[in-house]
Amino acid sequence: MKTRNLLYMLCSLPLIFASCEKVDLRKGQLQEKGLLNFSVSIPGQATEYSATIAGPYKDGDTVYVKVPTTEEAPLNVTALKPKASLENNSRMIPALNGTVDFSKPLEVTVINGAGESRKHIIKVVPTLPRTTFSKSWFKNSQDLGVLRTNIPGIAVVDNNLLVADFNAGSTVLEAGVKVYDRTTGTFKKNIAPPTTYCMQVVADDAEHFIVNRYNIYSAGFVVYRYDNIDAAPVQILNYTAAQGCPVNLGRKVTVKGNIKQGRAFVYATTNGNNDIYYWQFQDGVPVNNLPTILKYAGAPAWTFANVERKSLDDNSDHYLTYCNYVSPDASLAQGSRFLQFNTSMDVIQMNTQNHYYKILDFEVFEIGKTVFMAALTQGYYAWDATHIKVYDITDPEKMKLVSGAEGYTDFMLFTSEAYGGTNYNRWGDIAVSVNGNTIDIYGSMATNAASTAGVMAYRMKYNP
Repeated sequence: MKTRNLLYMLCSLPLIFASCEKVDLRKGQLQEKGLLNFSVSIPGQATEYSATIAGPYKDGDTVYVKVPTTEEAPLNVTALKPKASLENNSRMIPALNGTVDFSKPLEVTVINGAGESRKHIIKVVPTLPRTTFSKSWFKNSQDLGVLRTNIPGIAVVDNNLLVADFNAGSTVLEAGVKVYDRTTGTFKKNIAPPTTYCMQVVADDAEHFIVNRYNIYSAGFVVYRYDNIDAAPVQILNYTAAQGCPVNLGRKVTVKGNIKQGRAFVYATTNGNNDIYYWQFQDGVPVNNLPTILKYAGAPAWTFANVERKSLDDNSDHYLTYCNYVSPDASLAQGSRFLQFNTSMDVIQMNTQNHYYKILDFEVFEIGKTVFMAALTQGYYAWDATHIKVYDITDPEKMKLVSGAEGYTDFMLFTSEAYGGTNYNRWGDIAVSVNGNTIDIYGSMATNAASTAGVMAYRMKYNP
């Protein structure tokens, strides 16, 4: 009896409700929104692709759903599984069961709980993903004919991949730079080392490259320029131990600009301090033979580090990775850091969850206004796996994101398969070649065995 009286009272409130049939007794509100959202999935796959704009939708709205496709495997729009999210007491005509052909726009009618009809058009838009990655090849030291498995450096110049195969004090032809076709990895020639105790081979921004000697046994830090793979070396810098060159300077070297013409910069780091050494060049000649020393006070005396200048501007930002190799316990705030800092030393640091304990090397590259970073990263132990990772760091603040955060998938773009081997020297290099919207990324594995040491190559395609 009490129930009948309650229903009578509810139906006697015309100023509040138009009729009892329009009321959701569970929520106490009218059901008049209809279509709340729409998504589709590819048969056999769990991922659902939602509409570009969430509902509820107004009468006559067109609902767009973007679904990834590739040139190699185009999306079959004639057989997609739809899923409509409807408000309670709403229904859709036609009912969507099984797979649906979206080769043409789909017209639907949604009748909501208030009895109102709304028409919508559903359009599926095959969309190339912003970035795609594929493995091109991996060649170990045996395949490449590299004599030294601890490869300290690689570079890309024109269609050539350069691999450093230096052997301490040796200056024989085979103990220099090996040149390969960068697309296939086919061997082309040897370039003899310009001197003893060479370390890195580094490309500039104009298809020249340098080879450096690092300061071991008071040999000093010396830089040689090559105009191409057939040119003779030209010594362009000699920073001697007597002038204050620290031990091991030149373990890592980078170049910004054209090292032969116009303005350019050469950067070098060593271990055991937190100093960044750099030289400005004008038309191939150093402005000063002594370096400018930038002390990064925010870091300890690092085990190893690498730095890149963002631009040729006087007030350019810098990218820096350094490693304080102390403990595998991440809670002790050790290991590698990747960060961007400006002339005022304002720092934006990548969350350490986004890379492994060691960042062996990195390279920043730009396509239009989009800034990417490729890194070669390995766990704490010498035998831990090594991966290539690629990030979009156009907005440096996104480097603080962690997995699961909104926008994370637009920042963390790619992680390669794992590569094994024992790397006691903590060497490794990344080289990037940008050709329009096709990017080739190369990473070196510096291990103690010819079967695991070598070079891996990946191709990235960018769809702006």
